[in-house]
Amino acid sequence: MTTINETQHNIKEFLLAGVPSLQAHQNLLFIALLLVYFTVMVGNLLILYLVILDQRLHTPMYFFLCHLSFIDILVTTTILPKMFAIILLEDRIISFSGCFLQMYLVLAFGCTENLILIVMAYDRYIAIMKPLHYHLIINGKLCVLLAVGAWVLGYLTPFVPLINALSLTYCGPNIVAFCYCDYPSVVSLACADVTDIINMAFIFAMCILNIPLLLILFSYLKIILNIYFMKTEDSKKTFSTCSSHLMVVITYYFSSDLLYITVMTGNISADTRIIIGVFIYLLTPVLNPIIYSLRNKQIKQAAEKYLDLPLRPITFFH
Repeated sequence: MTTINETQHNIKEFLLAGVPSLQAHQNLLFIALLLVYFTVMVGNLLILYLVILDQRLHTPMYFFLCHLSFIDILVTTTILPKMFAIILLEDRIISFSGCFLQMYLVLAFGCTENLILIVMAYDRYIAIMKPLHYHLIINGKLCVLLAVGAWVLGYLTPFVPLINALSLTYCGPNIVAFCYCDYPSVVSLACADVTDIINMAFIFAMCILNIPLLLILFSYLKIILNIYFMKTEDSKKTFSTCSSHLMVVITYYFSSDLLYITVMTGNISADTRIIIGVFIYLLTPVLNPIIYSLRNKQIKQAAEKYLDLPLRPITFFH
């Protein structure tokens, strides 16, 4: 018994198109993507390592940052290895079940990252707006509950579009016009009119992305106004820790919006859409550790002090 009922479909496997316009430069493309993967892995693993190692970083903000780094590692690992196989070995085949699993994981990781960013914004909001009650509100138990809730909801959210896609019959062709199993690219191969399903998925994605974005931006507007009128050094210092998160939020949400808008735009070439899609999915995993490292004094201090020392047993939320 397979994970996905393939007996109702004529298609047993899909062929990933890769990036056709760059296949003539496959060695250069492989090196570029390998450098990206190396940067993502080293940068995010370094953040995980330093946060675990340094007692000063055992706070809610860095606890959630670890989850963000872990998601970035997972999403790139879900996408890039198959791309390496396409580029180096011209292995374009992916099983029916494997394709839908990859599609689901990419969507689930995206939804989970979305929720983690909301949780991080809430943490910063309480830190600035209610500093005297911060440790009473944002305690270790709440942090764990918020993190678990983000992962559970992140994995549950894509089920509706996934079930809609699985309810279709796939009888050919089987060439996915993308370098991984992208939702609209796969669904468009169904033997039916999928316009309504793709439009519904687009509206669903826009709501999932932009409603949280508006809430986060509203919270930061209140934070900025609070700091402006209070004019206290402590508030300004606390807000400086929010700037990294705000940069990540802007990068993630606006790049994600661009990805979905390009999918629905018919006046760009397939190759351009593929390149934009890959670039956007790899953008935040590359930038997140850079932004948090370069703009975060505590991370830089931890790197200078503990990078060469062995790992010690830890307990969060001291």
